[in-house]
Amino acid sequence: MGVKYQHPDYKAMVPQWKRCRDAAAGQSAVHAAGEAYLPRLKDQTDKEYAAYLGRTPFFGATWRTLAAMLGLIFRKPPTLDVPEAAGEMMEDVTLSGVPLDAFAKTLVEEALTVNRVGVLVDYPQSSPAATLADAAALGLRPSLCMYCAESIINWRFEKIGNAHRLTMVVLAEQRLDRKDEFEDEPTDQWRVLDLERDGNSVRYRVRVFEVQKDKDGKEIDVLMEGPAYPMLGGKHLDFIPFIFMSVDDLTPTVDLPPLVDLVDMNYAHYLVSADYEHGCHFAGLPTPVVSGYTPENGPNGEKPDKLYIGSAAAWVFPDPNAKASYLEFTGQGLDALEKNLARKENQMAILGARLLEAPKKGVEAAETAGIHRAGENSVLASVAQTLSEGLEKAVELLCMWAGIDGEVEFHLNRDFFPMPMSSDELTALTQALLQGAISFETYFAQLQAGEIIVATRTVEEEDAARKKDKPDDQAAAQKPPAAKQPEPQEPSEIE
Repeated sequence: MGVKYQHPDYKAMVPQWKRCRDAAAGQSAVHAAGEAYLPRLKDQTDKEYAAYLGRTPFFGATWRTLAAMLGLIFRKPPTLDVPEAAGEMMEDVTLSGVPLDAFAKTLVEEALTVNRVGVLVDYPQSSPAATLADAAALGLRPSLCMYCAESIINWRFEKIGNAHRLTMVVLAEQRLDRKDEFEDEPTDQWRVLDLERDGNSVRYRVRVFEVQKDKDGKEIDVLMEGPAYPMLGGKHLDFIPFIFMSVDDLTPTVDLPPLVDLVDMNYAHYLVSADYEHGCHFAGLPTPVVSGYTPENGPNGEKPDKLYIGSAAAWVFPDPNAKASYLEFTGQGLDALEKNLARKENQMAILGARLLEAPKKGVEAAETAGIHRAGENSVLASVAQTLSEGLEKAVELLCMWAGIDGEVEFHLNRDFFPMPMSSDELTALTQALLQGAISFETYFAQLQAGEIIVATRTVEEEDAARKKDKPDDQAAAQKPPAAKQPEPQEPSEIE
């Protein structure tokens, strides 16, 4: 099969990824898939199936859950600490205007949806003799490129020395070729990242292939770009700058999406909804029934008169025993379907979509709420920690490739649920500060954790704002109090 060969783990997971993506995309994507998610009823015509499909809503539980999880992780902005020289680069990490925060949000959404995403740290090709100064003069700098799960079709690990290392990654891409002045034509290509052995050493190599057909109609791999050998600090790289990311780790292991059980229940709910809406459609349209009357043609072969429904029409039958009535569905079967829908919505809530539950009456105990949220919390904490590590690794390499030295730290928010500080806690904390039991930095950090002070504000900014807001109060505190004037006394009477 050549460069198009797909890893067995990849092939096994593609159907699950599609189910998860369609569920997250919502009703339009699910309806577009047609019979893949809603089988046709027996002997149903295309027109009847189209009406059947159009009547069936898809309950967007999957997307609502994903959106809620994204909102919890990005309830507070990520924290980033990079050398000052890298600050401008963090405002556009993709060379297409995407800042690091937005890039991180896309990665988290991919990880929650399909549990797999990759980031390639790339550098534009230049002369091997070019220095960092030459690259800066030409406007060349490294960038981050995201690859979704469906694009990472093959990979290989091999033992090099005493360690197992990533030695190959194949990425499916599409490039746009200019067809005419207004139209671009997509063309499939495959980017191969591998380690080329050179004696006892290896070097990173990049090639781009296109699959074409020879004169016999057989597919052949045609090299379109490369080989290129990116260098760092004048030396060839001995590793592939590609980072796999998932909810649990930074390895190429393919695992089930974290919300796959919710997705399956969402589709089960969809099927029951189809039955329910189908029943409502026919139950809501009673059928008129006439007995004891047979329409007959006129003496000259005219067709019998039609029976019109409404107050303006009268039905007169020759047979006095003729009867007319409505055939109506009592709807008892719909009650069972309604209960089934409610049960599945509750199951989806348990599986992750807690936003689907009606608000509870009264106050839920903190311990009970913590148990209810344990599942979501574990997934959120895991994805926040793992993707923080992966993005930190990518940013480190980005800075290194740009010739910027210094420590790099990146952390996604892990404080998912707001826990405001109570007045008693604030009083106790302030007393501890005044008594010298804690430093002002600790006091300030606790106020941020209690969401009294904005998380992005520094100690210096808060101190400057405090002094700016209350200059008169400070002056009044330093000014000595005025002397008290004696009160006038009434003259005493002289006897």
